Amino acid sequence: MPVSHRPPLTPAFGRPFRRPSGGTGGHPRGALRLAGVVLALVVLGLGADPARAAEALAVTAAQAERVGIETARIEERPATAGLRFPARVIVPPNRSRVLNAPLGGRIETMTATLDQAVRAGTVLAELQSPALAKAQADFLVANGKEQLLRETFEREQSLSPYGAVPRKQVVQTGSEYAQARATTAEHRQALRHYGMSEAAIDRLVAGQTLDPRLIVTAPVEGTVIETMAAPGQTVEALAPLYRLAQLDPLWIEIQVPAGRAEKIAVDAAVTIEGFDVAGRVVSIGTTVDPTSQTVAVRAECSRACSRLRPGLVVEAVIVPANGSAAEWRVRNGAVVRRGDDAFVFVQTDDGFVPMPVTVHEEMPDFAVVSGDFHGGERVVVRGIAALKGTWQGLGGVD
Repeated sequence: MPVSHRPPLTPAFGRPFRRPSGGTGGHPRGALRLAGVVLALVVLGLGADPARAAEALAVTAAQAERVGIETARIEERPATAGLRFPARVIVPPNRSRVLNAPLGGRIETMTATLDQAVRAGTVLAELQSPALAKAQADFLVANGKEQLLRETFEREQSLSPYGAVPRKQVVQTGSEYAQARATTAEHRQALRHYGMSEAAIDRLVAGQTLDPRLIVTAPVEGTVIETMAAPGQTVEALAPLYRLAQLDPLWIEIQVPAGRAEKIAVDAAVTIEGFDVAGRVVSIGTTVDPTSQTVAVRAECSRACSRLRPGLVVEAVIVPANGSAAEWRVRNGAVVRRGDDAFVFVQTDDGFVPMPVTVHEEMPDFAVVSGDFHGGERVVVRGIAALKGTWQGLGGVD
């Protein structure tokens, strides 16, 4: 996220500095006093005890200038303004489907084009499929056997009361007829799965003529968002032909740094920068992308969704769950780490004080932190090594 402006760097004590009474001013007693501060830090173990981190480091203006300490004003980033993250418009998984060729064959026509809106039942493609012709032949054989057994069974049933046909034979024929009916129903269902309607199947039975044309139709209303084959191409069974999507509503997939995900809750309000679009969070990922170290947060668009298009890269603004806590931006490099704890050196009238902070986000130019700030504080952005040495009792500012 770009920084609107950078606070100017200034010498640590660019404004009038109130020296402690009996100031050090380069006098040998000043050096002794600073050495005493360093020794006290070592004895008290300040660097190892975060609870003591608020104790001031007495550094004069001359000392700060000598080691190149510079400061910059922190910038408030109110949480009520929301957290901004890169995002991409996507089709919800349950609103998109791939249309496959149910059988192998050669594509004759692809009637639908990219971005075309189609209704359920619209013809999208036609293939010449020998496999379909074989399936039709298998169905006709099964249907013919069923008809023959039906007639035989009905005749034997009519003759059985007169003793012309044994009862056992009638039972056996009935069993074979039931099996033939099941086989015919199985083949009929296969033809329906391959795209033949009941009317087309009835015409096949009546005409006894095989038709290898395989018709692919749209199962639902939607928009063609991808074509995956071309006329003249020979494809195998289940080869993808089209991708259809229903574009209302759309989702916004937001890439949230892992450390930020805990601040976001389901149903949190989401807006899109530069668009009059609003939505709400519907899901928060449970895994972290190993490359970007982000969590996928998905929001469903609920207002002005027609302005969005799948694949569009946008900037999303999420209002966090704990929106009352303000956050602050500090220049990159201002954060000092001690184990798992993070600090910044805040300028005071008498020197500097290490303030514990929580780091929420680190960008190339700045870091977003929270801490006990009141606004307007200046933090050290250069010469930190010298202050850190003094803070840890290793020397650095003399």
